[in-house]
Amino acid sequence: MPLYEYKCRGCGNEFETLVRPGSTPTCPACGQTDLERLISMFAPKSGSTRDLAMRAAKKRDAKSRDEKSRMDDEYRRNHAHDHD
Repeated sequence: MPLYEYKCRGCGNEFETLVRPGSTPTCPACGQTDLERLISMFAPKSGSTRDLAMRAAKKRDAKSRDEKSRMDDEYRRNHAHDHD
C-alpha cells in the first residue's frame, strides 16, 4: 500500500495516509474527501537532504501559522459586533 501526502481543500489540514487500492482517503481533521495529493520527496539518509526537508517543513509550518492568524484576525473583525 502506498503512503501519500495530502492537503485538505476544505480545512487546509496536511497529512499522510496509506491508500488501499479502490479506497478514497478522507481528511482526519474534518472527514472531507476533497483532497490535493502533494508531491513527496524520497527520504535517503543524508544530512543535507534532512536539512533541506527540515527547512521546507519550517517554511510550510510558518506559512500555515501566518494564514491561520490572518483568518483568525479576519473572523474577529467580521464578528466583533456579535459581542457588543
